[in-house]
Amino acid sequence: MLIIFLRAIILFALLLAVMRMMGKRQIGEMEPFELVITLVISELACIPMADRSIPITYGVVAILTMFVIHQIIVLLSKNSSMQKILSGKPVLVVDKQGINSYALKEMNMQVNDLLQALRNAGYFSIEEIDYGLMETNGQLSVIAKKKLEDKQQSLPIPVIMDCKWNEDDAKRYDINKQKVFALLAKHHLKESTVRLFTVDNNNHVLIQPTKRPYFTLDLQKGEELS
Repeated sequence: MLIIFLRAIILFALLLAVMRMMGKRQIGEMEPFELVITLVISELACIPMADRSIPITYGVVAILTMFVIHQIIVLLSKNSSMQKILSGKPVLVVDKQGINSYALKEMNMQVNDLLQALRNAGYFSIEEIDYGLMETNGQLSVIAKKKLEDKQQSLPIPVIMDCKWNEDDAKRYDINKQKVFALLAKHHLKESTVRLFTVDNNNHVLIQPTKRPYFTLDLQKGEELS
């Protein structure tokens, strides 16, 4: 037990030193190669830490090897071409026309993932921003509209996402499916041609067709969707 205790202390100290030298990024801010190296290092440390049959030097050498690989990749990343290969490149997922469906498909993202990233950035509707850029570390950077007087004051309810009816939220907020489809029909749209449809408590509707810029509607009394 004492040997395992000492091995754990030695490997912990080594891991702490290596992670400090690699930088102070949080997990969510890491580039793909940094996350992979971090996961590999943690696994390499666990095995010799608990298994006395494995010499501790094996773990030390393996961890230091991963650190050297990290430093080499950092140096290679200074070249723009290598940077694109290793970490990819930022992708414009929202522009002045709305959601870039092609970019989402390329990144294997759903509309719900984009809305979550948007909320994490402090915005609740694509109306509030001119551009949204998905960085290589998975963070969404946005350029907000200059005039924010009309900043979303009520939480938009997504009732159609990725051309599919969102039954859970529609039921929770008592959204009438027939009324939504009738509204779409007025604009020559149907469920399968709508990337995103949201409505808030003020009856403000946002519709993002799959092949057209988004547009908004302010429903009058009697046109409510509930």
